[in-house]
Amino acid sequence: MARINFLPRDERFFDLFEQASAVAVTSADLLQRMLADIEHAEQYRQEMVHLEHKGDSVIHEVMQKLNRTFVTPLDQEDIRAIASRLDDIIDYTQAAVERIVLYHVESALPGAIKQAAVLTQTVKEVQLVVGKLRDMRQRKEIVDHCIEINRLENVGDFIYREALGSLFHDGDLLELMRWKEIFEQIEDGLDQCEDLADVIESVIVKHS
Repeated sequence: MARINFLPRDERFFDLFEQASAVAVTSADLLQRMLADIEHAEQYRQEMVHLEHKGDSVIHEVMQKLNRTFVTPLDQEDIRAIASRLDDIIDYTQAAVERIVLYHVESALPGAIKQAAVLTQTVKEVQLVVGKLRDMRQRKEIVDHCIEINRLENVGDFIYREALGSLFHDGDLLELMRWKEIFEQIEDGLDQCEDLADVIESVIVKHS
C-alpha cells in the first residue's frame, strides 16, 4: 500500500529559489551592462554589492527554514544544493565585477562581452527551470532547460578558450593575467549553472 503523508509540505522554498534566481539574472545582466559601459564600472560595482547582499539574505532564509522545517517539498540535501549553487552563481558574478574595477579595466575585450552574454542567457534558463520545480508534471520542460544550460556552458567554454588563446598570442603578460582572472570568474559562474542543472536532473529522477 502506498504511504500517505498527511503533513503539509512547506512550498515557501520554491518562492525563495525563484527570488534567488531573479537576483542571479539581474546580476548577470549587470555584468553585461558594465562591460558595455566600462567607464562607469564603479557605479555598477556598488549596485552589485547590494545585489549580492540581497542574494545572501534569500539564501540565508532558505537555510534557516531548512533547519526548522520537518516536511520539505524536496529532499533536504537537494534544497541545500540548489540554494548553494544559486548563491555561487551570484558570488562568481560579483567576483568578475569586482575584478574589473580592481584591475582598472578601461575597455572590454570582445570575448568577455560574449562570455557575459552567454552567462546572462544561461542564468535566464536557470530562472526558468527553477520556476518549474514546484510542478514535477513539467518534467520534459525541466529536462529541456537543463539540456540548454549544458549547451550554453559549452559555448561559454569555447569563448573562454578562444579569448585566452588570443591573449597568449598577443603576448601582453599583464593583460593576460588581468583578463584571465575575469574570464575565470565568469566561467565559474557558468559551471555553477551546469552543476545546478545536474542537481535538478537528479531531483527529476527521484520524483519520476
